[in-house]
Amino acid sequence: MTNARWLVCMLAAVLPVAAQEVEAGRCRAERNATLSQLDRIYVRDEFRIRYTLEGAHALPDIRDLDRNGIPDKVQDVATQLVVGRRLFTDVMGLTHPMRQPRYARATSIDVFLLKMEKGNGMSYDEVMNYRLGSDEAAGGCALRIDLLNRHANQNVTPIHELFHQYQYGYTMFKARWFLEGTARWSEYALRPGSGPQQPLPATLPALREQVFSQTYGASGMWNRLAGMLDPDGRLRLPPGLAQTTYVDGSLVIQDDQLHGAAFIKALLETLGPLDRQVAARNGWPVFGWKEEDQRSSAHDAEILKGVLQATRTEAARSKARRPAELEEFLALEALVKKDVP
Repeated sequence: MTNARWLVCMLAAVLPVAAQEVEAGRCRAERNATLSQLDRIYVRDEFRIRYTLEGAHALPDIRDLDRNGIPDKVQDVATQLVVGRRLFTDVMGLTHPMRQPRYARATSIDVFLLKMEKGNGMSYDEVMNYRLGSDEAAGGCALRIDLLNRHANQNVTPIHELFHQYQYGYTMFKARWFLEGTARWSEYALRPGSGPQQPLPATLPALREQVFSQTYGASGMWNRLAGMLDPDGRLRLPPGLAQTTYVDGSLVIQDDQLHGAAFIKALLETLGPLDRQVAARNGWPVFGWKEEDQRSSAHDAEILKGVLQATRTEAARSKARRPAELEEFLALEALVKKDVP
């Protein structure tokens, strides 16, 4: 199925309703000489993997085990992204980014395999039209993910960066303890077992040290909450999805264990209305926040409010006894007012 046909099928019944709630976000046009160097494209559903075999950004590994003319790395990235989308949307029930009002103008998620100076990947939060050579003259509006062109084929960076697209679709908040902490949690949809945990903070100093000052390290708190709220932590995987493999035959999903999927869904659904309130108080456009405002620690208390609300919702739904550790964490709300001291 072409990505255009896939998009029509996906959005036909959903987008008109969502778009009535908030005006669709914009699509900004911009030329990019680096991205224009990626002269090859591989399309799988909504994902367009762009790469090159020549120049500074050439793929260093062009193995092609199935001899179909597409490097295994390119196919494996596409496979992981499709599996990630099916896990996040079909299994966990998260709203696909392109179904969100903010990204209603996007017609694809473009993934660029690049020689990056640092890091394994980056996910962008704007819809862009780069008017690349493989597009029609008018170009196309797309979400963007960059991936390091030399990381191991089955590295979980693609699903991590895809989860950022889901986060951006739900909320403008980009505090790194929330953004990277929950994205690291999402990697265990593919990884075996579950991520490391750390005790929940019970005081404001502990909250600052263990959570607000962290990035990826905040995942210990998220994993702890997820485990307490969802001790069983099993996903109901359709057989075809559970058995999906990379080109070399290895499984994409290592097991069906992932704690807290319903909790993370409840959290994302809570944060959207909260950031609308912040925008209204400050006179900001719904989707037009400055980058520094999205990342500002001034919103830590607001995000924590959403975390505590989602925690209570899931604790009540599970009807399980709430341990003292969880009760002490929930009691932080009484200490945190509009801003964290």
